Amino acid sequence: MDRDTVTGTLRRYEPRDRDAVWHLHRTALSEAGTDPTDVPDIDDLRDVRATYLDTGGEFLVCELERNEPSKRERGERGAKRLARPASDAARESIDGQTGDIVAMGGLAVSDGDGEIPPDAGELLRIAVHPDHQRAGYGSAIVVGLEDAARERGLDRVFLWTAQRQRSAVSFYRSRGYEGTGHRTEGEYELLRFEQALDGDPVTPGVGDE
Repeated sequence: MDRDTVTGTLRRYEPRDRDAVWHLHRTALSEAGTDPTDVPDIDDLRDVRATYLDTGGEFLVCELERNEPSKRERGERGAKRLARPASDAARESIDGQTGDIVAMGGLAVSDGDGEIPPDAGELLRIAVHPDHQRAGYGSAIVVGLEDAARERGLDRVFLWTAQRQRSAVSFYRSRGYEGTGHRTEGEYELLRFEQALDGDPVTPGVGDE
């Protein structure tokens, strides 16, 4: 099956993204069959900067220019590239724009409380808008967060996802993540996945998400 390549901008979260990130969180969970009100401990999304950026972690978003067609709208034809501005100058080029946030994800690092090992990072809040899934945005977010973990000297990353979110489970397994545990929270069975960060950073390609 032909797959679209990715267009848009992968960048660090900015305060102006707050409402869009919150909306994406709720929309993606609902589409996957999870009631957003069932998800505990969501205060991190109310203050992304304090939770992720000010503690040494990272939070990335994929932004499309407003009116950029979704995959559903453009069928099986795609745009041509994903721009990944890493410098402040590149990020400044989109200041003031009001694009659509179609994907997001965070990297949390150890704060000494033991929940996250000092050599690991936890991937959190990874989501892709339903209208833009299977177009590579999930892969771009995950690769960006893996690269951020490498830059911080971490050896591995891990995450939890609901077993009922089959597309997410398949996505992580396809990227080489190994199941390393599970737990139950309410009616949800959660699976733990982990990936060793061997080798150099990679360029994001087109994935299933």
